[in-house]
Amino acid sequence: MPAPAPPPADDLRDPSWDRALGVLTGATAATALVGADASLAARFLDPAPSPPARLAALAGAALDHRPPPGGDPLDRAWVGAVRTLVRTGAPPERSPDLEHAPADDPRGVSWRALTRTPVPRHAPDRGAFACAHLVDAVWTSYTSAGDLAAMYTGALAGARWGLSAVPLQAQRAMAGTADPHALLAATFALVRGHRPDRWPHATVLADEPRRLPPFAVPHPLDPDVLLGNIDHLRARPETFDAAVSLCRTHPTDAPGLPRADWVRVWLHDDPGRNPNLHFALDEAAAAVAALRAEGKRVLLHCWAGASRTPAVAARYAAAGLGAPVLPSLTLLIRTVGGHLDNPSLARAVARLSGQDLADPAAALFPGGTPPRRADLPDPRITG
Repeated sequence: MPAPAPPPADDLRDPSWDRALGVLTGATAATALVGADASLAARFLDPAPSPPARLAALAGAALDHRPPPGGDPLDRAWVGAVRTLVRTGAPPERSPDLEHAPADDPRGVSWRALTRTPVPRHAPDRGAFACAHLVDAVWTSYTSAGDLAAMYTGALAGARWGLSAVPLQAQRAMAGTADPHALLAATFALVRGHRPDRWPHATVLADEPRRLPPFAVPHPLDPDVLLGNIDHLRARPETFDAAVSLCRTHPTDAPGLPRADWVRVWLHDDPGRNPNLHFALDEAAAAVAALRAEGKRVLLHCWAGASRTPAVAARYAAAGLGAPVLPSLTLLIRTVGGHLDNPSLARAVARLSGQDLADPAAALFPGGTPPRRADLPDPRITG
């Protein structure tokens, strides 16, 4: 079985990275999705022999292109399916070994759940997302064969749809037993080797001149939500109880923040780089709403706090607070001194509320776009 090329080593915006990162996180998050025993996720990366650890070994072989342990043809077929999914976003056309595996074998169950569960019609204005197939497939396999089959399906479906399709509520629920950042770091180590000088093993954009002054302002419709940048996360932890991060982060950025109160979203600030854009924006806004419902002061931030942050803040205003979406986009971009360098974000937020926004600049700022915040970096620099 030839090993396909791994994801690009440097361009993390390539969707194949999203899919690679979905493998380990999808497997562990599946336990939270179906309410399985949390110890299954805890044992996933534990070197001690166990059924979850065996799944982790197979997933690891798929990501770093080792032969799977042993000579089992079902193992080879399952590993090959993961590799093809990461590379292409689609399963192999056929896999007879997996298709005809015993009814209770989690490898075959996961394949059949992935390929036979219908993919929902993508209609974001109705709250329907194609990538919800991940959750549907996990439940299909769980109903058929239980917890372990759900984990195998989470890995396969994560490889198809990506980390950005794994529900944030499930990621948050599993955070107590499976560190989300450790899963990312393990994936990167498998795909490109351990690189102590590179994210996720090191913090991102930490050196001058790319550090920004800490920035945060209250959400104009909910002052207990701060809208800021990553340097506020790093420098002012006393101002918030929880965070929703829309850029790459490192545990040292907020070492005192409980893992379950730190929601990290895989979201790029580049048009065409987010295959699950509507879902990711909606999930991020829902995470803000959930944390606020728990009485927490929330920092919603990206790297500069000027593009992704106002987009999610506007979706939170519309979905969580009942505000009209287009005025909310205008208000939030002005509030943070932001910009429309990536108009796909505004279009997606509007679409979630059933609005078409062909020309965001003309519709939101008919008198001309507002001035950018003075400290904002070159648009090409993003975390």
